[in-house]
Amino acid sequence: MKNGKRRLFTGVMALLLAASVSVGASSKAFAAQKKDAKLPDKYIQGYKVDSKDGKKTPVYNTTPQSKGNKLLDSPQNKEASPYEANYPKLSEDPYAPAPESGTTTTDSGKIGDVVYFKLKGVQAHFNGSKEFTDAGVYLEKKSDGTIEKGLYDVKTGATNTAPVETINNERAQHGEAWMVEKYGPSMAWSKAFDGTSKLKRESKYKLLGTSTVANSAEWWSGLDIKHGVSKTESYSFAWTIGFKFSVEEGGGIVPGKVTEEFSTDLTNTFGEEIAISDEVTYKDQTRVPKADNSAYQYDVYRGALYQLTNTYTLEPGTGLQELINAEEYPGDYGFKQGLANPSFQYNSKELYYPITPGSHVKPGEGGEDNPPEEGE
Repeated sequence: MKNGKRRLFTGVMALLLAASVSVGASSKAFAAQKKDAKLPDKYIQGYKVDSKDGKKTPVYNTTPQSKGNKLLDSPQNKEASPYEANYPKLSEDPYAPAPESGTTTTDSGKIGDVVYFKLKGVQAHFNGSKEFTDAGVYLEKKSDGTIEKGLYDVKTGATNTAPVETINNERAQHGEAWMVEKYGPSMAWSKAFDGTSKLKRESKYKLLGTSTVANSAEWWSGLDIKHGVSKTESYSFAWTIGFKFSVEEGGGIVPGKVTEEFSTDLTNTFGEEIAISDEVTYKDQTRVPKADNSAYQYDVYRGALYQLTNTYTLEPGTGLQELINAEEYPGDYGFKQGLANPSFQYNSKELYYPITPGSHVKPGEGGEDNPPEEGE
């Protein structure tokens, strides 16, 4: 009798478990069936946060693409980002995962006037210090077209031409062809600036966080956001983009001034305004308002947070690559160890918050003081 009751109890529990699984599966299946409803003609695709004033602006599915569009100057597009073509789009199904990134835009510009190379195992004095510090080697094209060689402090950016003063003077006196004939192909410094090398910039929105919330709730990430370039990273950034920057007396960069110099140089390189800032970290407080489309077919919607990232890469051209591969003259501070920092990723201030298509149709503002509770 006891065995019979146990079998009956076990059978009932199995049915209950099967029923619960079936209900969960069928609810999603039902949601998927309901999703066949047509999207509204105009809905909010997401929200962009202006990189200058932090203003949150809705981006509609009808907003014209910013790049290469004749409607760029239309009133509807005044608030658009120059990177709108890169915006990631979420699936109409809120249960589908968010893409890891948006589309990538690639631009190319001329390299800067300085090329930095590795020089492992070499130390030198900088800024009059008696201490030896790790050094790299660089080539700089001066405004008059002459090329100078020097060493740089990998920790402070300070430079010193004294260790190569003799060879610089000899080159200035006799010219490059004479130097190549006497010392070999590693003296063909002009190859570093033959116009075939490029500074490539790849721009895309990278996913920071995503989740679903009930239609009646705001979506809010609450993540720590970091953008800009730190003092330490400024050196690596400079080694990549090939610009010379201000260094304080005694070594080290001048905060604010260096990023301003980077901004100016990059703007000139790519022909559009590029703002580089010092590093800032803050907690994201931007809210996406609750779903307001009465015809929306799901009980939840998905929100996501993306940050615009720009990856800068120095791509050696024919001449620079030949110089790196060239046989070095004994005792010369050569280039065989390659570029100091070929690539650098910069996190921009610009953020984008896409939401499930069709869930929002009005540009209402989310509250600022009541973040969603965990688990919503």
